[in-house]
Amino acid sequence: MSALREELLNLMPNLPLVLVLWVVVLTAVAIDLISGVRKARCANIARTSYGFRRTVSKLIQYYSMMVFALLFDTIGSMVVNQPYFTMLASAFLVFIEARSVYEKSGDKMRGTAAANLADLITLLENRDDLLKGFTEILRQKNKAPSGGAD
Repeated sequence: MSALREELLNLMPNLPLVLVLWVVVLTAVAIDLISGVRKARCANIARTSYGFRRTVSKLIQYYSMMVFALLFDTIGSMVVNQPYFTMLASAFLVFIEARSVYEKSGDKMRGTAAANLADLITLLENRDDLLKGFTEILRQKNKAPSGGAD
């Protein structure tokens, strides 16, 4: 028990840094959430609880990773007196969120535009019978596999 206590005492001077890193990860997730809501609003896409639940899920996963990094830092504090695992984990998570912010803008709009273009093509192909065109679009939408892409 005294070895664990000694490791925790070795890590104590770095707890303010660890706390700052945890807040940085939380800030990155908040930026991604705000960015996603803003982009959805601009594209007139409904904001549902599904997206907000995904953010909560993401936070749980991210902070689970941060807890494990802190555990590794605690174990390694006898050898190295810096929270390198927490620094590495937080840098990785911030990188993921930064990519998410920049990827979503083009990818989501491209997917929506492609779907709208496909619908327009279907309507133009069936321009003589618009009802047939609409039913064809609905049939295609019902056949499409529902995937949970981010």
